Amino acid sequence: MGVKILKIINEWNPVEIYPLLEDEYCSESKRVMEARRELNSIEELAIEIFGIFKNSFGKEFTNSIEECKVIAEKILKYQ
Repeated sequence: MGVKILKIINEWNPVEIYPLLEDEYCSESKRVMEARRELNSIEELAIEIFGIFKNSFGKEFTNSIEECKVIAEKILKYQ
């Protein structure tokens, strides 16, 4: 599951890092994977994803909760 989550997040590229290294969001992906184990709703996971990236990137992370919901939904499809 971790590789799939990393792939989803890399495709999203929430802080628009170019060129994007394959492991750029590795630590955030691990935290999302841990949250995924405990959370089963799109809303809860989206809030957690938002917090993880806001904490890691601060002002550089300008995505909305709505965008995080789209990512959360993709992640929850991989059960």
